[in-house]
Amino acid sequence: MDPGSKYTGIAVVRNEDDTVAFFMQIEHHGEQIVKNLQTRKNIRHHRRQRETGYRRCKYINHYLPQDSNYKVASSRPKGWLPPSVKSIGNNIINWVIRLGKLFNLTQCSFEAVRFDTQLMDNPEISGVEYQQGALLGYEIKEYLLHKYGHVCQYCGGESGDSILEWEHIKPKSKGGSDSMKNATLACHTCNQDKGNLSLDEWAAVERAIKDPANRKKLAEARLSGIERVKAHKMHKVSNRYCAWSNASRRYVEKALFGIFGDVECSSGGRTKYNRSRLGLPKDHHYDALCVGAVPEHGYKDLTHGYCLYTTAIGRGNRRRGKPNSCGILVVKYKKTPKRVKGFQTGDIVVANVPRGKHAGRHVGRVATRKSEWFDIRTTTGELINTNAAYCRILQRDSGYRYHYKRTYTQSL
Repeated sequence: MDPGSKYTGIAVVRNEDDTVAFFMQIEHHGEQIVKNLQTRKNIRHHRRQRETGYRRCKYINHYLPQDSNYKVASSRPKGWLPPSVKSIGNNIINWVIRLGKLFNLTQCSFEAVRFDTQLMDNPEISGVEYQQGALLGYEIKEYLLHKYGHVCQYCGGESGDSILEWEHIKPKSKGGSDSMKNATLACHTCNQDKGNLSLDEWAAVERAIKDPANRKKLAEARLSGIERVKAHKMHKVSNRYCAWSNASRRYVEKALFGIFGDVECSSGGRTKYNRSRLGLPKDHHYDALCVGAVPEHGYKDLTHGYCLYTTAIGRGNRRRGKPNSCGILVVKYKKTPKRVKGFQTGDIVVANVPRGKHAGRHVGRVATRKSEWFDIRTTTGELINTNAAYCRILQRDSGYRYHYKRTYTQSL
């Protein structure tokens, strides 16, 4: 098994004769969960702003005096993981349990992924600085004020605003993190004018300003500040996925040890060495095949290069409408039956279409409609439309979309 924050590869091998029986890849949807949670947050925030009846904000505990008797129950159990990270571990664990019903799984080799994000940000860091970190003895805003000398990094004080704030270079709404490499110091005016724009988008807005003269002077100061921030702070690669892998590793390991009793944990370097020695292409399911100890003579292949690709898509949501960027529901969904003719969206069906341009036998994931004309996304990726009368249920909604194809034509 080769776990990852976006994709996880799994290979099933018969130990008696070193034969590969099955390949699969799991595509996780942690990013989508983050977006859904942000949308929910915007909706709830807007309802509180309108003073609509709703629950209190659970994070009020952070702003209460220490001697306050009012507390909100928001305690998290030991080992709590964010939903986006936990979904990655749950996908892996669920598929191990499912495959255990198809195959007699007796052993497991697991690539124990570890990323040193501090060393990735600064390869030259070492000694006491590496042990203590950049924030030793500081709160985040104090650290930024000390580092940047109480000066706005965008306008250099040209706006005249004395209120300085922690500013996300890449907005959190667009995938930015709270790490120090994504943080800078900005005055309140610059922070509000930038909003959730990227640096390039904001620079384009400032370049379009021509008058009045004092506003143009501020725009020129901001453009030079944006270039300085881009030169020193922006990184092309985010460590978000590395952090997700680090956080979910222990969760998955604990579950695997509970299932198998003993698990072979290997490193990514050994996986790369085995893959190079066997001459296999770089892909997640081939990485899974090369985790841990591998036979000297290689493997026999019964899959003929075919792999099952699964994408985690969830089982829908309870949202009652479509929100805009401010969290206001601008479109309300009509109430529709959950099942139509015994089918619901997400079921795997087989459709035997007798005539028309989609005539033939099709297997795939169905999207139902009240009109009884369904869309089916087949295992080959084709989208067809057919009537419910031609459909037959194969599997109830599992929260995954399936795609089966051949990826490698050479023999192992």
